[in-house]
Amino acid sequence: MMPGRRAFMRALGYTLGAVAVGGVRGRAFAGTPGMRVIADNDYAGDPDGLFQLAHHLLCPTVDVRLVVGSHLHEHEAWSAEPDQAARAAAKANELLTVLGMAGRVPVLAGAEHAIDDALRPAMTPAAQAIIQEALRTDTRSPLYYTAGAGLTDLATAWLNEPRIGRRMTLVWIGGPEYPGTPPPPGPAEAEYNLTIDQRAAQVVFNRSDIDIWQVPRSTYRQMIVGHAELVARLRPAGPAGEYLLGNVERVRQLVASMPEDRGISVGDTYVLGDSPLVTLTALQTPIQPDAASSHYVLRPRPTIDGRGSYGRSSGGRPIRVYDRIDTRLTFEDLYARLAEHARRVPTVA
Repeated sequence: MMPGRRAFMRALGYTLGAVAVGGVRGRAFAGTPGMRVIADNDYAGDPDGLFQLAHHLLCPTVDVRLVVGSHLHEHEAWSAEPDQAARAAAKANELLTVLGMAGRVPVLAGAEHAIDDALRPAMTPAAQAIIQEALRTDTRSPLYYTAGAGLTDLATAWLNEPRIGRRMTLVWIGGPEYPGTPPPPGPAEAEYNLTIDQRAAQVVFNRSDIDIWQVPRSTYRQMIVGHAELVARLRPAGPAGEYLLGNVERVRQLVASMPEDRGISVGDTYVLGDSPLVTLTALQTPIQPDAASSHYVLRPRPTIDGRGSYGRSSGGRPIRVYDRIDTRLTFEDLYARLAEHARRVPTVA
């Protein structure tokens, strides 16, 4: 028996004994928070971020400390208004209400624009809250910064307070394919999340000391789910399931209304590309915690060049680059948690 497993079995035996004599440690079976998460996403854009946030909020072993609504590109098709981050925060609060969790987690709008000063961008309430959480000394619980869009708010926080770098792990959905992996078919395009704020990505990759677990485009494109499956599994899953499905249907209607020459079709699938943020944090193994069912390679930490491509190594610590995510675990766990939530909370609180 491995040492880690032996220690786990000793702890389990102690917990069972405690429960037998009065339930002192019974909370362990209900799932107590084992990690802290800051969730940063463009919730007013592609609704895959709403799936990620709902999933994280329904995981009892995750303590979601802060939700940051982040901006998109200017004149974005998803949300062309100038207050995209505020709208993202509003969508996050809307989801919390649907889940019956209104007011339980702080939600802040991030910066409304990409950083324009890579030396010291202006402090924002979101960046201040990130710094405050990262510098806490009253907990040893690991802190994961899960980002499903641009990195504006994290870069702003680090530039204003570099001490946060060694106190968190960034899990980022973004970045192009690495050499040896073909890009998607069709005209060459820069990776979407990187282009939201390329300067911020350069700060994080080229200069910061933040540990990085990266899910590049070639990997997040694998998070494919059938539309029929979404309908079958979400429609019975109470208000939260209907809410998430409704946001997907809104996108499908938008795409269906576009001219055919745009080269986009509705199709029979949807890509929940932000869901690895949950797989790699909440769904770790209980013994020697890690995202053991997904696969990564360790790479020298690259720089991001002015074209949005990978340059020479920055000389920093290696990064994890995930090339395969356990989709079965991810989607089935999401469906199960939504179904259980619907049984426990059948109506909006």
